[in-house]
Parts: sequence; structure tokens; C-alpha cells
Amino acid sequence: MRHARLAAFFLTLLLGCVPASHETARQVFDRTVREYHLPSAEAFGPQREKLLAQSASGYELALQLGGNDRPLCAAALRSLANVRAEQGRLDEAVKLWSQVGRQYPTCDWEVLQAWKSAADLLWDAGRRNDAAPFYRQIFQRFRSVPSPIEQSVARAASRRV
Repeated sequence: MRHARLAAFFLTLLLGCVPASHETARQVFDRTVREYHLPSAEAFGPQREKLLAQSASGYELALQLGGNDRPLCAAALRSLANVRAEQGRLDEAVKLWSQVGRQYPTCDWEVLQAWKSAADLLWDAGRRNDAAPFYRQIFQRFRSVPSPIEQSVARAASRRV
């Protein structure tokens, strides 16, 4: 039995498939932000594309490991959408931002940021009819909340409906 475990360990090392050292979802998320996503903002060309791809993989892993940590998973999904937008994959980004609202409806801050990102990206791309429902959702949901910043975003959204 011991030899089988040792053999499996060495095979894993040889194949380069060592698990993420048993990192938690939070650790994976934080490392992804720090080591890949933030640096991608200052990188160019192939280096930027590589960092964005690593960011996407990290956020996907955080989602897999996140389990019941709904706020963390909402942040990881929103961040994955941000990466897709940076990669120029607009429709995929919008789909993921929409998913944040459906899968994590109680994570208000993440939902607000996701819907606002989707709306603004569509608006800036000249797809104003597609942006309007996101702005409408923001206004309807966040106009009466106690948070002044969320109310401010809701008011701004109402001007684009």
C-alpha cells in the first residue's frame, strides 16, 4: 500500500499534475488576483494574454473549490467575466456577469458590479438596447437600499434606461 502511494506521488510529479498544494478557494482567488490578474493590467502582447489565461484558470479553480462560500464564488465568477471582457470576449463576459445575478442573488455588491460592468460594456460597444435591461435591473433593485454608493449607481443607471 505504501509503495502504491509513493508510486502515485512520483507519477504525479513526473506528469506535472501536482494539486494546487491543497490551497483553499480563498487562497487560490487571492493568488490569482495578486500574481496574474493585477499584473496583466500593465503587461502587453503575449505576456498579457498569458497572464489573462492564468487569471481565468485561477478563477475557475476558485469556483470549483469554493463550494458553499457564496460571496467568494460570486467574486470569482465576476472576476472571470472581467477577464473575458479584457480578452475581447464580450458576449461570454456578459453571460458570466448575468450568471452572477442568477447564481448569487444575495451577494448584492457582486451583483451590482456584475450588472454595471455588463451594462457599461454593452453601452460602450454601441449595443444600447442590450445594455438597457441591465441598467433597469440596477435601478429597480438598488434604488432604495441603505447604501449611498449603491443608490448613487442606481440613479446613474436610471439615466441610461
